[in-house]
Amino acid sequence: MRLAQKGVPVVPTHFLLPGKSYDPAIFEGVNDIVVKPSISAGAVDTARYEGKQRARAIEHAQMLLSQNRGVMVQPYLPLIERGERALIFFSGSFSHAIKKQPLLTDSGVIDNERIPHQGVEPYRPTNAEILVAQAALEAIPSPHKPLFARVDLVLDHNASPVILELELIEPNLFLQSDPEGLIRFKQAVLERIR
Repeated sequence: MRLAQKGVPVVPTHFLLPGKSYDPAIFEGVNDIVVKPSISAGAVDTARYEGKQRARAIEHAQMLLSQNRGVMVQPYLPLIERGERALIFFSGSFSHAIKKQPLLTDSGVIDNERIPHQGVEPYRPTNAEILVAQAALEAIPSPHKPLFARVDLVLDHNASPVILELELIEPNLFLQSDPEGLIRFKQAVLERIR
């Protein structure tokens, strides 16, 4: 699904596929870039690279491609230092949100031992963040709202929310961060099976 093609603001992303050629220029033009597998969890095999580390970023992408894994190349958005937001929805309705500290604090480091969700705290999203998250959910090509969804947001250079990830099969819904979250999830499941 291409959220950007449906007008949803997203982090600009280049997708590289095993066995397919790509333009090395995608690694140019921004200060820092992020290289990560298309399928992953907890930032495994993910790293940020500064401009002077372009060769290492390309090596990282090539390593993933040689393992027959898709690769995502994105600009590193500095305002992620204000925290990554995760908005959780049940049956299309907003339930709760958290904010967590950024993970890629050291450039050029693939740290698969890092704690994936550092500094998690309850968060009250702005109206703009809720609207962007809802736009992502509306773009899902299905007649039914997903039972659960997590929309991960960061702020772009203009401090506007953009989609970092849309998680539709993510098990971490941060239910421990909102006492009512589990109740809302239970209600959504019961309504779905009726």
